Amino acid sequence: MAKTTRQTQKWLLAAVHLGSLLPLVLFGLDAALGRLGFNPIETALHRSGRTAVAILLLSLTVTPIIKIFNLPMAIRLRKPLGLYAALYAGLHFAAFVVWDFGLNFGLIWLEFTQKPFLWVGLGALVILAVLAATSTRFWKKKLRSGWRRLHRTVYLAAGLALVHYLLAVKGDLLTLQGEYTRPLLAAGALLLLMVLRVPAVQQIFQRNRR
Repeated sequence: MAKTTRQTQKWLLAAVHLGSLLPLVLFGLDAALGRLGFNPIETALHRSGRTAVAILLLSLTVTPIIKIFNLPMAIRLRKPLGLYAALYAGLHFAAFVVWDFGLNFGLIWLEFTQKPFLWVGLGALVILAVLAATSTRFWKKKLRSGWRRLHRTVYLAAGLALVHYLLAVKGDLLTLQGEYTRPLLAAGALLLLMVLRVPAVQQIFQRNRR
């Protein structure tokens, strides 16, 4: 039984790594073949941002899956998913400051002053970077109980990322004039994941499972 569990974990981890790296591979392939469209920078920003949000939400599904379906083996999926979310968030920011603005900090600062949603996205990136940097056993042992509290801020990072996503869409959010389908679906998914963290809700699902 233990051997089967370890093998299942290995297959799940392999699927996580392959699935998380696939968007990066496809982007590289499209770049090499000149298929990034008339605005490759915008394509890079959109793809990296969407991928970061998607993987971040996937990382947040691990705990509800463990609690509701009693699948402790899934715990090993949370860390790599979190790290990949931080990676794509970093690539998203790098595409903005390096590729789009060529590290011209004067123009970058001007852009931040004119578009407040950039500060929101930067806040999400900083949190994800801190969580990635402290994801090792060394920091878990050093911070002790504070480590768990620190890593619960991943929900704050997800909330900030989705606010950034919504505000970055060109259009009118109040009238939904714009491409708001994806960010709204992502926001709905985050809300559902937060509800599923409530112990009473988990108990309902556990009773139905039995």
